[in-house]
Amino acid sequence: MAIPAPLPENMPNGAEEPSPEAGPSTGTPKYRLAQTLSAHSRGVTALRFSPDGKLLVSAGADGRLHFWDPRTGDHIRSLRSHKTGISDISISPDSLYVATASDDCTSTIHLLHPPSTPDGTPPPPLRILSAHTAPILSIAFSPKSNLVVTGSFDESAIIWDVRRGKPLRVLPAHADAIWCVGWDSEGGMVLTASADGLIRLWDANSGQCLKTLDNDTNSPVSFASFTPSSFFLLSSTLSSTIRVYNIHTSKVLKTLRAPGIFQSEKYPCPAVVFQGLPKDGDRNRVNVEETDMMDIDSEGGNGHSVNGHISTINGSVDGKKGSKRQGDAWVVTGSENGKLVIWDLQTKRVLQVLEGHQSPVVAIAVHPNGKIIASGSLEVEKVINLWRD
Repeated sequence: MAIPAPLPENMPNGAEEPSPEAGPSTGTPKYRLAQTLSAHSRGVTALRFSPDGKLLVSAGADGRLHFWDPRTGDHIRSLRSHKTGISDISISPDSLYVATASDDCTSTIHLLHPPSTPDGTPPPPLRILSAHTAPILSIAFSPKSNLVVTGSFDESAIIWDVRRGKPLRVLPAHADAIWCVGWDSEGGMVLTASADGLIRLWDANSGQCLKTLDNDTNSPVSFASFTPSSFFLLSSTLSSTIRVYNIHTSKVLKTLRAPGIFQSEKYPCPAVVFQGLPKDGDRNRVNVEETDMMDIDSEGGNGHSVNGHISTINGSVDGKKGSKRQGDAWVVTGSENGKLVIWDLQTKRVLQVLEGHQSPVVAIAVHPNGKIIASGSLEVEKVINLWRD
């Protein structure tokens, strides 16, 4: 396959100045710490909401998965998935499976909603994926839930057949550890992001490298995600910088920095894009089906926008009569100083800074309706905070 054709010329401003301090904005976020959840014996390394928003899954350096009710904060069950730490998890889009990426060089695939057993013990994993020669750092299900891709400290990425539990293709992707992997919305392209400072885009069928993106500081790329439209991607680097790329031109369209507020120099802090909540009077009307139209373009009127379910952007809203409500795109990220930072992606302004952790925040998830943010911290704190608007 080929990289998608470029969008029309009226694109977002590509200026790369540091983000201003917090300022006024319509629909300003008002998240407050609602609950603190504690179950992991070591640092919390990954968080994911199920697509229907009814389940929150946490993973930790203790090798365990914990399942929570995000509405009440109640602990539902736990599962010892590995004897060593888990670096990442992914929930399949069909809400059937949860997959892990572990320090023991394997990934496991479990039922997200397993049947009860007579003695109460959790069933064994459906699949154990074993081919990497070093710890696995990232994992992602394909849009059709039939494939997963894993990225490893061994500098390779592997595309797996979920049903057979076998590798389909090995991508000799980078010259350093692969910290993040992902899929485009059609399942035709895979991205890999590495400590070598590069993001590479791959044809999932042929294994051909389609594009290589770099950054001006050559900083390790700790996080990256495709947009559903496959025109943009979001990245975070260990230079305390978040960037939005046009993948056809390789041009950086947006750069977000907040010196003294957002710090990511040592630990990988993921960034999550989601639709900003409406003004106070309209917030009770937000539901999962409505939360998919987000504006990324500062030019206005050209029809390009961001569409994000949890961590994605899309450029498909035409703004015509009858289309769904369009809102601002917000970005939330954790920080090494224990803070969460929320930006307006269009203006690059810091909208809110959440303070409630005492350790680096390396796990972030946003509920599909945008009203709940879950954050997880490393040791010694090792807790999950639920923030509600």
